[in-house]
Amino acid sequence: MNENIPTTIGTAGEDGRFHLEWDWYAAGIPANVEFGRDVYIDTSYGFAACFSELKPGVVIGDATGAYDRASFVVGPAGRVRVGQYTILNGTYLICNNEIVIGDHCLLAWGSVITDTWFGLNSATREERGAVLRAVAAHPARRVQPVTDARPVKLEDNTWVGFDSVILPGVTLGRGCIVGSKTVIYEDVPPYAVVVGDPARIIRYLEPDDTEEQRVQALRQYARC
Repeated sequence: MNENIPTTIGTAGEDGRFHLEWDWYAAGIPANVEFGRDVYIDTSYGFAACFSELKPGVVIGDATGAYDRASFVVGPAGRVRVGQYTILNGTYLICNNEIVIGDHCLLAWGSVITDTWFGLNSATREERGAVLRAVAAHPARRVQPVTDARPVKLEDNTWVGFDSVILPGVTLGRGCIVGSKTVIYEDVPPYAVVVGDPARIIRYLEPDDTEEQRVQALRQYARC
């Protein structure tokens, strides 16, 4: 059993997988998923498609929560890292290489973060047909990537609105906001607010999450 997993919320089964005591899904969480302290996972069903063979395959930081069936769809060579105090609310993470999400991030329901894209322009008709035939022949019916995966990174304090899609190779800069139903093809600068498809920057936010601001806020809180 992973020593980083809080033992108060579940147990390790004979199969080495971690089982939540309140879970309706019996299969549990893969043994190569590492948790920080005070992590909340509403159901292990979110890891049903987590097939990473890396150790660790998924890392979830302190006090982060995965709610409303947030899903980790991770291929054999994929790795997902999620920072501290981050909320994944019904988010889909599709990873065949690497997805990194920072601290204090908020990902709303229906948002998709993917390092692999199966768009019509990303492969020929013959290549897509070969993928479908391979799926039919695979005992677990797993879809193999058509194109090379490109890592995705969300820096600290990013906010991704509902039904938004973050595509391969993108970096979201610190403190940026992605509006609902926005599709991100390119990097987003820090503290930018982006909306639409194609995404456009409509404003920049004043940085208020610097270390200096944090120290000032703590001092003000201490006086209360």
